[in-house]
Parts: sequence; structure tokens; C-alpha cells
Amino acid sequence: MPLAVRRVKVTDLPVLETLELETTKRFPARKRWVETFRALIETTLSEEPEGLLVADYDGRAIGVAVARVAGPHPLTGQPLGRILVLSVAPGWRNQGIAERLLREAEAYLKSRGCQVIAFSLPSDAGADADLFKQAGFKVSSWELEKT
Repeated sequence: MPLAVRRVKVTDLPVLETLELETTKRFPARKRWVETFRALIETTLSEEPEGLLVADYDGRAIGVAVARVAGPHPLTGQPLGRILVLSVAPGWRNQGIAERLLREAEAYLKSRGCQVIAFSLPSDAGADADLFKQAGFKVSSWELEKT
């Protein structure tokens, strides 16, 4: 069965949490990410469920993207969409799945009128930024934090 991108199902949720847990093993600094991810999924399910996209291979969720309409861009005023999550299970990486999820998330946001699409990457993302650069994303601002 070929890869399909579809909306999330309730039965996907435990699988997606496990996927995120596996993903965060590469990033030890993201200690509370799974809790944040769970809250993000719950909020998106209630407010914008069509923005929850799952990469499905033979009935198994192997990747996820969360895309949300964010309102006007704070600098330009153009309609802004954000891709908040884009993850692929470790055993399925480097097979074009992230690229497919990214295209589907962009298409969803454009269908909702977004003229600008943003994705924030943590500073430890490393080579993960290459996917977005290859898709035409450019650094447009810096976000600095102090804790």
C-alpha cells in the first residue's frame, strides 16, 4: 500500500505520542516536549482538526504534521500560517515522508488563505533545517530567549 497523508484519527494519538517520544531522544534538551505535544494535539483537535495530518503507511501512522492558521503576520499583516510540528518515525526517515507532509501542510494552509507560512526550529535542530531550506523557507527573523 502506498503512503497516504490523511487527517488524524483518535486511534492515532497514542502512536503519535510514542513517535514524538522516540524523536525527542535525539534532543535531550527537550525534556517536556511530549507534554507540550499532547496539549498542542488536544487544542488543535478542538479548534482546527483539519490541520492535523498523519503520514500513513499500510494503516500505520509513521509521521505527523500540525498546521494552524495564525492570523496576521506581526510584521507584514499578511495572513500567516504556522507549521507547528513535523515529525517522522526514526525508521522511516530519509524516504521523502517529511517532504510529503510538508507539502500537504503547506497546501492546507494555502487553502485557508495563508500567504506566509512559518516554521520555528529550536537551535538544536541541526540538519532538520535543510528540509525547510530546500522547500524554499528562509530565515526571516531571530527569536531570542532568556530563562
